[in-house]
Amino acid sequence: MSRVSGHWMYTRFLVLLALCQVSVASWADVLVDRHWEWNGFVTQGFFHSDHNNMFGPSDSGSFEFREVAINGARQLGDELFFSGQIMSRRAGAVNDGSPRIDYMLLDGRLYEEAHSYLGLRIGRIKNPFGFYNETRDVAFTRPGILLPQAVYFDIARDLQLSSDGISLYSSHSIAGGWVDIDFLIGKPNTETSVEYAYLSRDWPGAFVDGEGFMWRAVYNSAGQRWRMGFTMGRFDLEYDADEPALAFAPQDGHIDIDAYVLSIQYNLERWSFTSELAHQKVSWGTLGGVFSADPENRFESGFLQAEYRFNPEWSLIFKYETLYLDTDDRNGHRAEALFGKPAHTQYARDWTLGVGWKPSTAWLIRAEWHKVRGTAWLPEQDNPDQSRLHRNWNLLALQATYRF
Repeated sequence: MSRVSGHWMYTRFLVLLALCQVSVASWADVLVDRHWEWNGFVTQGFFHSDHNNMFGPSDSGSFEFREVAINGARQLGDELFFSGQIMSRRAGAVNDGSPRIDYMLLDGRLYEEAHSYLGLRIGRIKNPFGFYNETRDVAFTRPGILLPQAVYFDIARDLQLSSDGISLYSSHSIAGGWVDIDFLIGKPNTETSVEYAYLSRDWPGAFVDGEGFMWRAVYNSAGQRWRMGFTMGRFDLEYDADEPALAFAPQDGHIDIDAYVLSIQYNLERWSFTSELAHQKVSWGTLGGVFSADPENRFESGFLQAEYRFNPEWSLIFKYETLYLDTDDRNGHRAEALFGKPAHTQYARDWTLGVGWKPSTAWLIRAEWHKVRGTAWLPEQDNPDQSRLHRNWNLLALQATYRF
């Protein structure tokens, strides 16, 4: 990239942020209402890679990552609460920026006393998955620009993010801390991106229905020095194949996804150490076609992360993560023979170094460098010619967020 084009890209980055701030401030003035609490954020990212594409044509520098959201909340009674968020997300060829309901729910307390409570949520609810899923869209609440892709797949974001259903949640004090428990049952999102994540490509058909549940328990020690959690869930997704279908294409049927996450975090005054291990079992048994040769496999992934806070404004993160899309085919050779994709599309190992700066309570600026071996979590939508992918690649990510 030339010095002139590089200067133009960074200038454009700053101009976009300034325009976003003006726009958000104007909307905030309009939406002030004494009965409602309104908040929102604007995030603009820039990604540059030496090979492969992430969130647009990042191999030449991409600004095709932008998130704009506004959320509102209102107390409807002593025990009833409403909240919702509308979000526009542009992420290369994966998300086109169309506004959608991120979450929208009624939340009521069924029972409450000094040391425990029980509540019920109905509507579109964030899935209780690991430590970060419920706040993955809010830059101020996640460590770094990219959440560990080994566990929080952006290529399967729609499925992981939320479900339309009902949720019970509770908290109970125990000796030395407390336990939070969530249980959700509902209909997950099954948009096209889920096909790329779990069917390897966009076949001539679509997921037309689905159901699932998710359960999570998290132990928090006094002062939250220790946090330990376990998540388990299951999704059953119905697939409707177009007729006439190709001989090797999947037929009408369903896939079953079982997911488990073990989470642990240790917090000190300046340091936070976090690790999560994930396991998924995916069964394509009823789809037939190309999946007949390998009707079931197991994903395995995890990450280790350290965050150091110099002061309230500056922080540093170190992270290592691994992902294998099939524990019986860690080198990807069998998948290469079956699907014709390079073997390195079946695994990824990523070293990350990042820095964050909060110049004020409203702004957050971040930069990250990723050194990656493998391409398992790269979106195929941004890389349609899989044969051109490079096994070893580097990614520079910049991001700025303004909240109100």
